[in-house]
Amino acid sequence: MSTPSFQPFRQLRRREQLGTAWTVFRLQTQLIFSQRVVWFLSAILLYLGILYAVNYRLAMNDRMDLETIYLMVMTMPLLVLTLYLHMQVIITEKEQRTLEVMFTTAGSRHKVWLVRLGTLNALLWLMSVGMSLLVFFTFADFSILGMACSVYATVFLVGSLTLFFAVRLRSSLGAGMVTALVLLLHTFSADIFHYNRTRYFLFFNPYDIPNQIDPRTWDIWAWQNRIGVMIIGLLLLFFALRSLEHRDRLLR
Repeated sequence: MSTPSFQPFRQLRRREQLGTAWTVFRLQTQLIFSQRVVWFLSAILLYLGILYAVNYRLAMNDRMDLETIYLMVMTMPLLVLTLYLHMQVIITEKEQRTLEVMFTTAGSRHKVWLVRLGTLNALLWLMSVGMSLLVFFTFADFSILGMACSVYATVFLVGSLTLFFAVRLRSSLGAGMVTALVLLLHTFSADIFHYNRTRYFLFFNPYDIPNQIDPRTWDIWAWQNRIGVMIIGLLLLFFALRSLEHRDRLLR
């Protein structure tokens, strides 16, 4: 009786497991960025460099505070990046005619998608930490990990929302437009109904503390908001994965 030519991942030695995990992560990164990872990183660094140059030329009293840094420097570029990448997750596979292969892979197709989406979110998390570290040394002092976690929660929700619409609409452009519309309506309604400084606002800014609210209460609201945002993002991701079961609808 012939023995199999491969071993299950759990039976490999620790060093071999780490090597296999790194190889899978590297290959998935190339697929996600379409081997243009240098261009994406360069664009973000250029954006940060321009903001830093503008901010450095201002007088000390006019320079960006933490509220502005959180929104303009950290959140905006990562939101644009996650919106684009999640728009392309399904459509790129469809355009390259590899979506059929994903459905015919032996075993659970959800494992394939979970590896892809897990890698994508791991990359966004690492970029959040890296940007937070860079901004810490160039713009202002803050908790590096706290800034990265807070920004990533919003990024994760927007990414899951984009992926959900991409699967449902079978269109990357449609998913991006609908996601942008939902975010705009949410922001406008927050201004109209005055909940843009409450725990229910998606773009909750933990550094923009109102004068009439106790800082400890504001910290509790920040925790509640970030946890709620992550839970909603996980639910959207779950429903997106469930929608991937409709093979014929996606391949049309």
